[in-house]
Amino acid sequence: MIQDDFGNLVDLTTAATIHARLDDGDQRLSRVEAEQIALRRELEANTLATQAVKADTAELVELFQSFKGAIKVLNWLGKLAKPMAYIVGCGTACVGFWATLKGQK
Repeated sequence: MIQDDFGNLVDLTTAATIHARLDDGDQRLSRVEAEQIALRRELEANTLATQAVKADTAELVELFQSFKGAIKVLNWLGKLAKPMAYIVGCGTACVGFWATLKGQK
């Protein structure tokens, strides 16, 4: 029999079982740490890839934003075109009417 840190007597087979469980736990913790290191490396690689994609798509986003601005300008021109067509049509009608009146003299 051996004595633990608290003064309790521990049977040798129990002590061997405890040591075996502690060794298993230590091995499991080592595996978890190794997996954590591998996951951290993969995360770093993924982060680099994400940053590269962000840099590549930044130009596309800028292009689409410029298209959005161009569409707004074209929309404004389209809104102006309708009244301008009425004005040009009225002017054409007036010139045609004037030419008709001049032609009758």
